[in-house]
Amino acid sequence: MQNDTTEVLMPLMGEGITEATLVKWLKKPGDQVKLEEPLLEVSTDKVDTEIPSPASGVLSEILVNDGTTVEVNKVIAIIRSGATTSSTQAKSAPAVTKAAPSPVTSPRTESKAVSTEAVVTRNGEHGSEGRQKSSPLVRKIAKEESIDLAEITGTGLHGRITKRDLEAAKLRGPSPASSAPAAQQRIAEAPLVTKKDGGTETLDGVPVRRERMSKMRTLIAEHMVRSVRTSPHVTTIFEIDMHRVSAGRAKAQAAFKAREGFGLTYTPFFVHAAVQAIKKFPIVNVSVDGDDILWKDSINIGVAVAIETGLIVPVIRDAGSLNVTGIARRINDLATRARTKKLLPEDVQGGTFSITNPGMFGSLVSSPIINQPQVAILSVGAIIKRPVVINDLIGIRPMVQVGLTFDHRVVDGEGGARFLAYMKEVLEEFDESAI
Repeated sequence: MQNDTTEVLMPLMGEGITEATLVKWLKKPGDQVKLEEPLLEVSTDKVDTEIPSPASGVLSEILVNDGTTVEVNKVIAIIRSGATTSSTQAKSAPAVTKAAPSPVTSPRTESKAVSTEAVVTRNGEHGSEGRQKSSPLVRKIAKEESIDLAEITGTGLHGRITKRDLEAAKLRGPSPASSAPAAQQRIAEAPLVTKKDGGTETLDGVPVRRERMSKMRTLIAEHMVRSVRTSPHVTTIFEIDMHRVSAGRAKAQAAFKAREGFGLTYTPFFVHAAVQAIKKFPIVNVSVDGDDILWKDSINIGVAVAIETGLIVPVIRDAGSLNVTGIARRINDLATRARTKKLLPEDVQGGTFSITNPGMFGSLVSSPIINQPQVAILSVGAIIKRPVVINDLIGIRPMVQVGLTFDHRVVDGEGGARFLAYMKEVLEEFDESAI
């Protein structure tokens, strides 16, 4: 008896992502699988998640091994519906359907962009070192002008090289390092010099243990370096008195936990205050595309969540329509699913502004890196009770230092300070009805 066959494809894991790492298969060849049952784990710099099976049947063949980086839409496994034998069955079948795992939605604008967008790749000693996105027109102009796209940092959306980038490159002229050996051009990225003695590797005489970065960690590193090269980072810091928020939270805590099933933390209050400030100063909620500013109609707040393999930033969509309780529900849901690898690709897409809270670990102040293509990120320090001067008297108040790191191409120092000043006002004059 012949069986219908479903090809399992590597799903699109987010806007602009063309590949992902297959971390681990949760089933082995010959295993029975059910529709929507977890089938494998996939990792990118944005999400680390379990992918469900797109069909019921027998996992007949696994075509890609654990730890392999795979292009989007590549066939990674075969499922035969109604099959009862193991993976030794023949590959041929009368009916073959291609199905991406269920977290992937039907083709959208972003998937079209991924499929049509050309990628110029520089190959270094250890393989792919970086990618420059560009249009056919940009590549044509670069070829005519003898401009090396590999030496240009794109300022367009998601690092895309634009015509303005080419014009700027022409004005700068050839790079002084362009005629130098490749090792000199990448002097800052040159590998460390280590020695091996009796099977032990040492760096400056200190024994070391070498371990390859995970794919997620590697992509995070590349994303952070690209952000620093793209945006001139500036940070401004305000100190905020949290006593009204603290009192309101304490008053609502018992009823909130009984109703919602989890505790009310301080994070939703900071998200809510940031949203109010964004509404007043929307310049921190834009993106930069060459000389153009892209104003965004939605306020989608990315909240950094620490997980075992790194840092992930799930997104609270339409945060501008939520009160503190609504924000708290979204944060609890996203953080829980992030730590249990249940996030969907859409959970980490479309962020317009980010918040990180190292204060929960005791950090007083920090200067984070902007999450491109956003132009600002808020950092929240630890809330600490200490003596402060209030109306010429000394009192004890819960104080916190909050910093805004912004892209100085579009946000001036005054703009960043005004944003935090308004956020300070919202928190210090907190209205309990916002809960």
